[in-house]
Amino acid sequence: MLAALATAAFVVARYYFRTESYRYKLTFAVNTSEGVKRGSSVIEATFWEVSFPEHGVMHKLHGEALYLDLGAGRRPLIALLTSQLHPIQAKNYGEYQKKIRWSRDAGPGDNLLTELYGPQSEDVLDDISRLARMRGAHRITPGDLPDLVTFADIKDPKSVIDLDPNDLKATLGPDVSWNEITLESTDEPVTEGIEKKLTWLPAYNSKGATLDGSPYSSKNTVANILYPWDFYQNVD
Repeated sequence: MLAALATAAFVVARYYFRTESYRYKLTFAVNTSEGVKRGSSVIEATFWEVSFPEHGVMHKLHGEALYLDLGAGRRPLIALLTSQLHPIQAKNYGEYQKKIRWSRDAGPGDNLLTELYGPQSEDVLDDISRLARMRGAHRITPGDLPDLVTFADIKDPKSVIDLDPNDLKATLGPDVSWNEITLESTDEPVTEGIEKKLTWLPAYNSKGATLDGSPYSSKNTVANILYPWDFYQNVD
């Protein structure tokens, strides 16, 4: 038994090395005819080294989408954890890399983080460790954001609607516009509770279904592309 445990420990030591994480806080302030509505979400991004099957850095998120209630009778504004609804158009991989502002599933992109927190080194985990210690909110633009969505009927996941970050009024109402968007590194607790607003999330998560109820994504519709993990990940 001890020999087996020692072997297991050796495997973990060999294939999983250093781990670093940081928490980012995304905050929205939105103008409405009833005044400015504010909301934020804190998400933890963890990165770790692996050497099998090849050397590299893996990542995972812990947190949930930013859910901003704009008031009675209004559709909410929701910033997902992910960015995948609008594929980047580029002539080559280099151009593609330069256009990324928010990563597909690891939080803010390298380009955005470099602009806000300075040049990155060749060691990803050193950069994450440095980022975790930095404080202060930074203004960002609508083009820097992850995917934004809302629902025609908050109780019906199939009614999900893709939002244009540069034209909130088209879907949320003529009096709705950006006041301010900020991003910051923080040590605040990870946000929880979105399943109380989107009550269908746990059931869809347990069966691994897309928002249209399908077990897999095969259609080019928002409800068929999105899964519960676009809204929350590693939430107990």
